[in-house]
Amino acid sequence: MTYLLRGMRAQDRIEGLEPLDWEENDYAVVDETRFGRIYTQQIHGKMKWRWFLQTLPTPSPNNGVSDTLDEAKAALVKRYEDVKRGGDARHRRRSSRR
Repeated sequence: MTYLLRGMRAQDRIEGLEPLDWEENDYAVVDETRFGRIYTQQIHGKMKWRWFLQTLPTPSPNNGVSDTLDEAKAALVKRYEDVKRGGDARHRRRSSRR
């Protein structure tokens, strides 16, 4: 599956929303619709890439922090695909041990 990384301003226009004052490094992650967001944030004095899964329902974990944009995209897509398949593999493993 191909996923698009699109600036949040552009995504707002496509969705018919009034664009907010998004930063340059703030992206919507899209397949047929927006399912996530990735942006930079200073954490402990260093710039990091934060990612959020924006689908419902979204079991934890639905966000994370990465050192690079590529790492953030990979983590977000991996989590999104896991949720699309029906949930959280880690939760299923824990439940099966009971």
